Amino acid sequence: MTDTSFLPIDFINRMEQDLGPDFHAFLRSYEENKISALRFNPIKADAAVIENCKDMLTGKVEWSNYGYYYDDENSRPGLHPYHQAGVYYIQDASAQLPVEMLCPQPGDYCLDLCAAPGGKSTQIAGYLMGEGLLVSNEPMKNRAKILSENVERLGITNAIVTSEYPDKLAAAFPEYFDRIMVDAPCSGEGMFRKNHDACGEWSLDSVKMCADRQADILDRAYEMLIPGGRLCYSTCTFAKLEDEEAVAAFVERHPDVTVIEERRLWPHEVKGEGHYAALLEKADDGRSEECREARSLAKIKQPNKKEIADFLEFKKGFSKEEKLSAQLMDEGVIKNILQLKDLLYLLPENAPDITGLHVLRGGLFLGTLKKNRFEPSHALALALKKDEYCNVFDMASSDIQTQNYLKGQSIMADVKDGWTLITVDGYSLGWGKASKGQIKNHYPKGLRLL
Repeated sequence: MTDTSFLPIDFINRMEQDLGPDFHAFLRSYEENKISALRFNPIKADAAVIENCKDMLTGKVEWSNYGYYYDDENSRPGLHPYHQAGVYYIQDASAQLPVEMLCPQPGDYCLDLCAAPGGKSTQIAGYLMGEGLLVSNEPMKNRAKILSENVERLGITNAIVTSEYPDKLAAAFPEYFDRIMVDAPCSGEGMFRKNHDACGEWSLDSVKMCADRQADILDRAYEMLIPGGRLCYSTCTFAKLEDEEAVAAFVERHPDVTVIEERRLWPHEVKGEGHYAALLEKADDGRSEECREARSLAKIKQPNKKEIADFLEFKKGFSKEEKLSAQLMDEGVIKNILQLKDLLYLLPENAPDITGLHVLRGGLFLGTLKKNRFEPSHALALALKKDEYCNVFDMASSDIQTQNYLKGQSIMADVKDGWTLITVDGYSLGWGKASKGQIKNHYPKGLRLL
């Protein structure tokens, strides 16, 4: 008999009423082990890396273009160098559905309104492929920091990470975005199987409280959606009040919104913890192009070339093989460089005006100007491809030197003196600085393996 003693009795009673004959199959899913999945990052990954990972993969996630299940009993993908290199993101299979439904396209202006820890933001970025704009927002400051770290790890160059409540963001971006992802804070019923402690925070009152908050978030998202734009609303809960009923109420408040598709994944029917998602479209009233033309642009004071001379010297080490390095080598790149004291950022093309917003990441952090030198950032290393920098040292993922590098140790290697891009199987991992046959380690101390 299935042990469901950890489940709240009010939850059990409601699910029995909602599911009818499927209720017992739903309950039996709680005695099954959780099924783990990851999603490859198309900004970096290719067919070769999937082949390299085949021993830990157990099957394809049918609703996700880049999602795969993995064997978590015999593999630890979170400790593999590919994880540190941003080649993949560990994410429940069910949670990969909403962005697939949203289907962002290169060039779209996208918003992930409740984005931490970053699964859906990094998935959106994989579809944008560096074209267009992604604003990833997380109101909770501590969670926003984790979001920013994941955006960095996956080598995303066209993202701005903010930490604001939806009302302030809506005031800054009226009718601005082509695609909006609202993975709303919810009662988290889909987490009960893998996190029994979540049951202790649940009640029927908390479901109602979440539904009220979700209604406000959706209304603010509506204000930021361009006419003709699409919004995907999702939760990891099973409560109709937070899902189907929340969407129905939203459409009633906004008659110009149409439900394109609704999907629900149940843990007793699929390999995953369960998810709800609804794809919505705002009617195009003929003003979409007008709204696009009215988009605000960042007000950037162009850096003084003399002040950033060390960076201009450093960037001579780039090649023109790929988009990012070609952009950095272009003389006109200076118009997109934001200098904040000794820190340099590369803003996305046509970056918005973010004055007055709490911004954790205003684009790609390039590095720091220090006395008589420029120190490139870890974010820049992760955004580069192997062929984009002149001095590269590549290691195999199985090489002991790779583990030593991730632990902060120096590497003995015969490479040209100076900054060196360290890669694993061709995927960027971090920086080192070579001198006389030794590469001094510049992998961030906070990320090093113990």
